[in-house]
Amino acid sequence: MAAELVTIARPYAEAVFDLAKERNELSKWSDMLTLMATVYDDPQLEAAIASPTVTRADIEKLMLAVCGDRIDGNARNLIQLLVRNGRLFALDEIRRLFDRLKSEDEGVVEAQICSAFPLEGHELEQIVSLLSKRYEKNISPTVDVDSDLIGGITVQVGDKVWDASVRGRLQEMATALTK
Repeated sequence: MAAELVTIARPYAEAVFDLAKERNELSKWSDMLTLMATVYDDPQLEAAIASPTVTRADIEKLMLAVCGDRIDGNARNLIQLLVRNGRLFALDEIRRLFDRLKSEDEGVVEAQICSAFPLEGHELEQIVSLLSKRYEKNISPTVDVDSDLIGGITVQVGDKVWDASVRGRLQEMATALTK
């Protein structure tokens, strides 16, 4: 479902990004999308939406009422479009993809770094420096610790993944031996 969700959300995110870029409203749209996704993920709203007696028109009115004047007319149109197309569930993914496009436009690329052990400051700086040189952009790292890696790291930037972990090497060896 994750790949399908990205496929559904991407055209909306790109259209919103193009509109926001054209109007010099990237930060504003980032805030509005965050608000809309937060409202949609609220447990009370989820319960209301789950009711079989609630129509799409009711969902639309509810979302617009809760967001109120914190969103503009174009954001209201997005909510209406998503509700009418049965795509409101993709709102958080639209927000995530929009923020990625915004970061890339600002010359920042997000990198997910997973290490078997906590990274010391200089180790993280080296990794970020190497990624920055490779992508010729500023890198915004998110670091997680996963002891299942046994040793080493994995790095994900966009759709690319580099696996320099002991677990990855063992899996490669196991695959090679079973061929």
